[in-house]
Amino acid sequence: MRLIAQKPCSFGGNKFFIGEEVPAELVTNPKMQEKMGVIAIATDGGVIPKEELADMVATVGQVMFEMPIRKKGETMSLPLNEEQLSQAIEIMQMSTNDAKEAIKGLTDENVLILLNACDSRKAIKDLTESVAIGLEETPEEDNAPEEESAGEE
Repeated sequence: MRLIAQKPCSFGGNKFFIGEEVPAELVTNPKMQEKMGVIAIATDGGVIPKEELADMVATVGQVMFEMPIRKKGETMSLPLNEEQLSQAIEIMQMSTNDAKEAIKGLTDENVLILLNACDSRKAIKDLTESVAIGLEETPEEDNAPEEESAGEE
């Protein structure tokens, strides 16, 4: 068991600052000190075998962010992963001409929504809307031939 100072404190005549480890023998009642927010109790875990560590990393997956998008008095929650967020921020930092070229190649509707909501340039807003409309029309056209070929088999 390790004790970590959460606030500047003093035990056994020694001063400890935030993040420093406090020797357990100096603290009379660690549970009470933890409840008061003075220290945090960290338990030492056992050694994790490499095989299990690889499984743990694989199960974490992508970090998702829920971004609130407000428009006309309504709020929608837009789920974005790290890659989508980075892509949108990168485009927002580009010149208008470079951003237009990057947006023309976008196929991710969530990135387009974020760009439309956060980028104040009129040209970018107009282009994101037209690309999004194009994305909505494309799946219908793609699905029709698939349905026909599936029916022929």
